[in-house]
Amino acid sequence: MRNPRVRKVLEDQQCFEVIKKKLRQESMEDFSVIAFEVVPIDEVNGFMGQYFTLRATVACPGAPLDTQVMRFFTKIPPPSSSPQREFLLEYGTFKKEVALYTTVFPEVLNYDLEEKCFPECFLGLEDDVIVLEDMAHRGYQMTDKFVPFDLDHCRVMMKTLAKFHSKSLIFEEQGKRSIIEAFSDCVQETLWPLKDGRAKSAFDAAVKGVVSMIDLLLDLHHDDRTVFKEKLKDLASDHAKKLSPSSKYKNVLCHGDLWANNILFKYDDHGKPIECCLIDFQLARYNPSAHDIMCFLQFTTTRKLREEHSEALFKEYHEAMGSALREANLDISTIFPWEEFAESVQELRTMCMTHGVLNIPIMLLEPGAASKYFMEETQLLESVLYEDRTPLICGQFHEVPRYRARMQDALLELRERVAR
Repeated sequence: MRNPRVRKVLEDQQCFEVIKKKLRQESMEDFSVIAFEVVPIDEVNGFMGQYFTLRATVACPGAPLDTQVMRFFTKIPPPSSSPQREFLLEYGTFKKEVALYTTVFPEVLNYDLEEKCFPECFLGLEDDVIVLEDMAHRGYQMTDKFVPFDLDHCRVMMKTLAKFHSKSLIFEEQGKRSIIEAFSDCVQETLWPLKDGRAKSAFDAAVKGVVSMIDLLLDLHHDDRTVFKEKLKDLASDHAKKLSPSSKYKNVLCHGDLWANNILFKYDDHGKPIECCLIDFQLARYNPSAHDIMCFLQFTTTRKLREEHSEALFKEYHEAMGSALREANLDISTIFPWEEFAESVQELRTMCMTHGVLNIPIMLLEPGAASKYFMEETQLLESVLYEDRTPLICGQFHEVPRYRARMQDALLELRERVAR
């Protein structure tokens, strides 16, 4: 892997190849490269890489003043000083994402460019670099992760997930082989695999932090908090096993990490969301589609929205899935009937709530805290990632009202469900 502080993020020849590929795609063969540069993106919008923009200026030789600027999103692994780097190497998260973009997506998610719900990949090198289309030029933008999604955003997301998941079913029906048979190395669990090591330490640290946060739920009596903490530990004891492919329900290629910063939206002139795009596939899984849907809702919405609109959103997803399958001359009633989907939703609901409370505490860190741990003081990051997240996330709970509100929302929802 390259260290950007020592070497270039991209070699000149790689930059030229990326730009040429884009020129051919845009039917701009007569244009040539005038200049290019790779510049860092300073904000911490994710936690598993370093982000850059490849910016190129191109012009037509016959009209040298007629220039255009092209931009590409570029991601490389964390620096060698970060404990995340060792995690990525041990569990192959970056390697998996490269394989998905370069091997799986071209074969499975083979839509026309205007219909796809993920960026075009222009370069992918294992454990090294990924260069993707900058979706901003198509009008997509990232939302504020602290603002829960409203119903309009969720409805757009249901349609996108149905389109994304339908491709797995179509691939398997037409090819008569499963995703996991065809691409087993690309859908292995990379967040909390069923083995010891740093992933087990990270999981235990996450559980320890959330258990500590339960003590801050002043709406509960002491005895209720004690019971809830023990119940959460019980749920966590086999949680990693529940991330494995289901032997009961139909599995699809799931994104696996659908929080706000991994979803880009396009809006109409009135500010209403009309399309969305999924990014960052390092935690992709082969799971029932309900896992993606319900984890998305846990990660991005309020309990109130989930209680009032989940059932309607599930139906909207299933109807959109039916439309996508009909376009491939497949019948959803035989491949993915509503009864089977609805049953999987009910069976996986508690697990997805648990997944939410274990992941949201890191997702919703304030920018200052995220920068401090993930960019500045990596010795602190080692401790909170692999030993105990209590100091970090309980500190955020005390100090940040919007963080506290979201965590209380998720924890009290789970507590009510397991207390039934």
